[in-house]
Amino acid sequence: MKHRKVQQPSQQNIISVGQFAIIHKLNDKIVHKVPSDKSYVYGNEAIKVEGRIYSHLGKHKRIARCISWSDDFVDLRYERNGDLESCLKHNLTSHRARCRIARQAVEAVAFIHWKDVIHSDLSARQFLVDGNSNVRLSDFGGSSIQGSEATVMENATHFLPRDEDAPNTVLSDLFALGSTIYEIFLGKKPYEGMEDEEVQRLFSETIFPVLDGVGDQQWENVIRKCWRCECERASDILEDVPSVPCFKRIFARVQL
Repeated sequence: MKHRKVQQPSQQNIISVGQFAIIHKLNDKIVHKVPSDKSYVYGNEAIKVEGRIYSHLGKHKRIARCISWSDDFVDLRYERNGDLESCLKHNLTSHRARCRIARQAVEAVAFIHWKDVIHSDLSARQFLVDGNSNVRLSDFGGSSIQGSEATVMENATHFLPRDEDAPNTVLSDLFALGSTIYEIFLGKKPYEGMEDEEVQRLFSETIFPVLDGVGDQQWENVIRKCWRCECERASDILEDVPSVPCFKRIFARVQL
């Protein structure tokens, strides 16, 4: 078997820089996540929390594959297809495939809630797409585990209207899941392009985007239930929508 050389983290192999973390691609199998600023307490804590959550969740087909972790780094399996948001924007995807992806996203959220984890920042960009075109939830650095305080919150398009000091809950995750499913079927965020304050006002007044473009009555109902807080558990959603058989390729690159 060919040995894959593992590089050391460097400026040259950085592939992502976030609020709390920098991600290095060490080879074609491993990415290395470290605090973006070691003097920043929240960045250090985020790496510790993320490693702890991956350890707590264990191996699961809907969760990003954690290879190793410590208090100052997390190593994950590199997924060459990238994140779901980018895949949806830059690839042609059939309706049947979107139904399959949406169900997998719900499966991921149902699993973490069963394990007493609140993601706190759900959106399409937080799902990685593996080599078999299955989605895996990632980015738990700001999440809540077993009642701990989350250190992040959703963007306006995925944010359940509430006091910003209120804790993140299953319901706030489910509201964000509704917006994530909207992304999956429409290829854009709810009220995309609108100012955050206006999005928050509309959601607060229970004025939601039109769902005609979803093209599936069952999934339209799921999104509405999530937005209206009529769904108590992600596992309940799985009973309302059919499973979709696996098939090899669900993304076709858009020809520019």
